[in-house]
Amino acid sequence: MGAVGTKTVQTPLSLSALLDELAKYIQQEFNSRQAELAVLAPKSWLSLSLPLPSAWLAGVSLRGDVQWLAPQGIMALWATGCVQVYHDVAHYRAEQAHWCGWGEAAPLTFFTLSSATEEVSLRLWQPQILLRRDADDYSLTLYARPENKTSTQILDAWRDAVSGLFAEIDVGDAAVSKNHVLSVDISPTNELWLAQVRSSTDAIRAGQFDKVVLARRLQAELAQAVAIPAAMERLRQMYPTCYVVCMPWDKGQVLAATPELLACKRDDELISHALAGTIRREEDVALEALGQAAFFASAKEREEHDLVVASIKRHMQTLCARVEHAAVPALMPLRFVQHLWTRIHGQLCTNIDLLDAVLALHPTPAVLGMPAAAARDWLAHCGEQRDGLYTGVVGWLDTQGDGDAVVVLRAAYLAERKAVLWAGAGIMADSDPVAELAETELKLQTMLEVLGSHR
Repeated sequence: MGAVGTKTVQTPLSLSALLDELAKYIQQEFNSRQAELAVLAPKSWLSLSLPLPSAWLAGVSLRGDVQWLAPQGIMALWATGCVQVYHDVAHYRAEQAHWCGWGEAAPLTFFTLSSATEEVSLRLWQPQILLRRDADDYSLTLYARPENKTSTQILDAWRDAVSGLFAEIDVGDAAVSKNHVLSVDISPTNELWLAQVRSSTDAIRAGQFDKVVLARRLQAELAQAVAIPAAMERLRQMYPTCYVVCMPWDKGQVLAATPELLACKRDDELISHALAGTIRREEDVALEALGQAAFFASAKEREEHDLVVASIKRHMQTLCARVEHAAVPALMPLRFVQHLWTRIHGQLCTNIDLLDAVLALHPTPAVLGMPAAAARDWLAHCGEQRDGLYTGVVGWLDTQGDGDAVVVLRAAYLAERKAVLWAGAGIMADSDPVAELAETELKLQTMLEVLGSHR
């Protein structure tokens, strides 16, 4: 077996062999830095990043409390454990000054923002162990706060936690088994939903707001708990152009395959995607073409999309020296639906990081409405209280302030045998209640099928 640092290892390892090699590798690298560890300031954060030979991982399945799979396999993150939680941006940023990062990979922090219907609530946390893949290159990053801990305690904690990222390969990982629904509750009911859409269109025409996003909630009791690895693989296969994520939330986990990139920051570049306007995909090529033509010609769909573009652009202009986007939207085709899509690009001013952008942009009119305060008040009037992080935000950022953030859509909250799904539709003045109802039904049924659930 060749040296790890030069990645000459060629043989896939079994789970037990991998964990043994990792334990030796971590101890070797950690021991080589004891002199540096001894002079760290008391409140310093420590991360140790190690390159991993990809061949080592070919014989195991990757796991984690957090999973982040970027579109087309360009990047992936798997993480487990938590060594620190922040609820205040200023506190988080102050502690970044005390990071000591060993190795090439920058330390990462994960975060969530609350649902679009709630006041903004931010949670950031450092994982204990992080596996990152960029193209075919892997790195393992381990996090600790050395304060009041011995070297042995730090090392033992890392070696104990790292096993949470790996499992034996299971041939069932890619197959979603049939999972019967024992009970289901959808709210609002069809009749109430249709009435809410009609009252919303009346309120828009009366000038109370320009747009509102109404959503429906489905709670299902399943015959068995959903197999997370199989569901994640199914989402990845069905939505290769989406961000497929798994995040711990409350007493369970949120799974999502979301097409909506809220913010991506790399150096001084900021990108956000405006998605608004939805039509069903058709299997027949001729019908698909006719549907797309009608979609682009629809005044309702174009106005709904333009509202989102204008809002994102306006907020980005407070952060950027220059903001640009195409004059005409493109189509983003997904498995069952397609959306009008505009990529908005900006050149950031100095000292702006991803969190600044996320806090400025969330929530967009695509998931709440416009103006935001009036739309939120209307949803409260309708009794809509979103849970399971639906229309919230999940993301990651590094110590340079770069990272990605996406809106939680095409999502399910899973806790044991309970599944909670949401589906929404943007309501404009001339929205057709029956068409909006059909859109929510399609989205809900699609996610049930992803989970292997049959009604």
